[in-house]
Order: sequence, then structure tokens, then C-alpha cells
Amino acid sequence: MPRGTRLVYGFGSVAEGIKNTAFSVFLLFYFSQVLGLPGTLAGGAIFLALCVDAVTDPLIGSISDNFVSKIGRRHPFMYAAAIPMPLCFYWLFNPPAGLGHWGLFAWMAGFAIGVRFSMTLFSIPTAALIAELTNDYDERTTLVSIRSLFGWMGGLGISQLAYLVFFVPSENFADGLLDPSAYGGFAAACAVLIFIAIIVCSVGTHHTIPRLKTQPNPTPFSWAQFVSDVSQVLHNHSYVNLMIASFFIFVAAGFNDVMGLYVNTYFWEFTTQQLAMLVWALFLAPLLAVSLTPAITRRFDKKRTMITLAAIAIAVGPLPVIGRLVGVMPENGAPMLLPLIVAHATVIITLVVAIGIVYASMIADTVDENELLNGRRQEGVFMAAITFVIKATSGVGGFIAGIALDVIAFPTQAAPGAVPPETLFGLGLVVGPGSTLLIVVSLFFMARYRLTRERHTEILEELETRRQLAAAD
Repeated sequence: MPRGTRLVYGFGSVAEGIKNTAFSVFLLFYFSQVLGLPGTLAGGAIFLALCVDAVTDPLIGSISDNFVSKIGRRHPFMYAAAIPMPLCFYWLFNPPAGLGHWGLFAWMAGFAIGVRFSMTLFSIPTAALIAELTNDYDERTTLVSIRSLFGWMGGLGISQLAYLVFFVPSENFADGLLDPSAYGGFAAACAVLIFIAIIVCSVGTHHTIPRLKTQPNPTPFSWAQFVSDVSQVLHNHSYVNLMIASFFIFVAAGFNDVMGLYVNTYFWEFTTQQLAMLVWALFLAPLLAVSLTPAITRRFDKKRTMITLAAIAIAVGPLPVIGRLVGVMPENGAPMLLPLIVAHATVIITLVVAIGIVYASMIADTVDENELLNGRRQEGVFMAAITFVIKATSGVGGFIAGIALDVIAFPTQAAPGAVPPETLFGLGLVVGPGSTLLIVVSLFFMARYRLTRERHTEILEELETRRQLAAAD
């Protein structure tokens, strides 16, 4: 693929990175800590939006798989997302005053659903292009790496902008994250960047439409066809086990993302300036993952790579929190604390990004296996797993985090240093050892994935033979 096409394609994931960071890091904090919505209701609103995604993601995938237009199967949906997603995102962080708890819940749930559905219109067709733009086992990993890099840079970039511009301390708010007026400007900046990313990706890949794969036998949408498409996907052994395994991994990551702001603000008592320094350091992590992952998967099988990365995450993930609980970590305010947390976060995010890259590349390989088995190109339905699992990081992760905050009775609108020690101990317990259990569960399903490099090569050869015979007839 030409380098320019790779770059504009990857740039589209900036929109997803911004949205994912806002949902994983700031959304629950804003509605629970700033606006005072109980954690269970805030987490429930995020989870409700995810439940809608469970239907709309494969639905849009199925519709786009069979869609016929002058601009192909995918691009009409990509263009359609450019306006509603930024608008829904902006209004999500700008609720009117005086709504009350249930009013805030309805506002949060409604616009979270709006953001997620419009994101689906863009992300499902965009993800489906991975399997259409290239058949190569290794080039798919490279393409996903570029896409992942832009996504993480978009997310980390908006975090940095948030801490250094919008959530700086003021005379009225020693902690800028507690200033409700700051979130309007933050949401507006995110909305503009999301719009730009969607347009650049959609327009920049428009020229590829004539050479993209098409559905051999497109059929008009019907609910019966949709159910049939989903049924075929769920009968693919490797796909189902891979999706379940990655679901547990990314829910754990999402839980830690949502709780991370609480941990950094109250457990470690970092200032917003220190949080900005932490984000600066984390820019190294996706660069490391994108640089190393394609080389690793060329040498080792994707399945082996993913299992190894998950095992390292299990071993390393809870170390700082456990260290504090047993009294071996530096005290808050000590000069060595921030560098230790930076080093740990860099390792963990490198692992998470690498796992995401390998996972998306493995999903693309199962599309070819499905075509061999069923004679249909179902990139959209298959790639719905990627966006659904990514959304699950803030959906299920946010839901669990909201419940956990209520269970440990974490106070709302609390100042750093004013949270009772027993509450902080509970926070450390659920974030450290608790979230690691989710990754342990994922290893069982990951081991059941059976599509190797050799088998994928055989599949491509069989598909090519089938196409040649069809052309001869």
C-alpha cells in the first residue's frame, strides 16, 4: 500500500482515540465527582450505551457488508458520521443545570448512545477496510499498527491538552478537574478534532474504492439476513474465542483507565501538572508497541505473541498498587514516586497497545477463513468485534468502576488528601489485584484460537484457486 494511503487511513483513528480517552478517563469522573451523580447510575449509563452497541455494531457491519452504492460499501457510512458524532460528543459534556440525578442519568445515557452509534457508523466500516486493503498476513499487522499509533496519539494528545489547557488549577478550584465550567471548552476542542479526523480519513481513502473487495452476492438488508450473518460469525471457532479473550483483557484495561484518574488523583495524590508529565512520558509507549509488534509477529505466531503479552501484563500490572498496600512504595510527594509510576505505565500501555494490534490483525485473518467456509465477505460483521471490544473498555469497565466506587463508599467532590485511609485501601485493592483476574480469565479462551500463519497461507491459496475456477466458468 502507498505510504500516503496508510497514513490518512490511520489518521481516522484519532477520532476513536479522542472518544475512547474521554469516555475512559473523564466521563465517569465528570458526572460522578463534578456533577454528583452516584457512581452506580453513572456506570449504568455507560453500560446501557454499550448494550445498544451490542446490537448496532454487528447491525451496521452487516448492512455495510451488503451495501451497494457509487462510492462503495463502506464510505457512505464513514461520511455519515462526520456531523452527528461531534455534536453528540459536545452536548454529552454540556448538560443543562438542575436536572437532578435521574435527569443527569438520562442525559448521560442518551448522548453516550448518540456518540457511540455515530462512532459505529465510522469505525465499523473503517475497521472493515483492514481486510479489504491487503491480504498479506504481516502487512495487516503493519496497517493496524499505524492505525493504533494514531489512535493512541489522539487519545494521549487530548489528555495533554486537557491537563495543560482546560483543567489547570484556578483561584476557585485548586484541582482543575473539579471545575464544571472547564468541560465545555474541552468538549468543543474534542468535537472539532473528531470532525477533522473523520473527514481526512474518509476523503483520503476515497480513491481506493474501485479496488476494494465487494460482496460476491450482495443481498438487500433484512432482519433474517442479519441474524444469518451473525450466526455464521458466531460459528467461527477461532473468532469467538479470540473475541471473548480480548473482551476480558480490554475490560480490565478500561476499568484501570476509568479508575486511573481516581488512583492518580487520590491514591498517589498527583497534581494536574504531574498528570501532564505522566501523559508526556506515555507518548513513548505506543511508539514502542508500533515499532516492535510487527517485527515480533513476523518471527513468532500471532497467537503465541498475544498470550505472552497477556502473561507479562498479569505479572507486572498490579505491582505498584500492591507495593503501596504492603508498604514498599515511596510515600506520596517523594521524588521517586512519579518516575516509578511513569515507568510502570509505559510498560503496561506498551503491552495493551501491542495486544490491540495483534488482536485486530488476527480478526482480519478470520475474515478469510470465513470466506472459505461460507463463500461470503463479512468484514463489517467480523470487525464489529474490534469496535465492540474497544467500547467495552469504557462500557463494562466504567460500569464495574462505578459499582466499585459505591461499594468502597468513595466520597464525591472530594479534595486530594481528604479521603479516608480505609477507602484508599479499598481503591487500591480493586484496582490492583482485582482487575488482574480479568486478564487471567482471557488466557483460557486465547489458548483455543487455532488460526496459524501456515493455515492462513493455505486459506489464501484455496481462495485464489476457487476464484480462478469461478472465472474460468
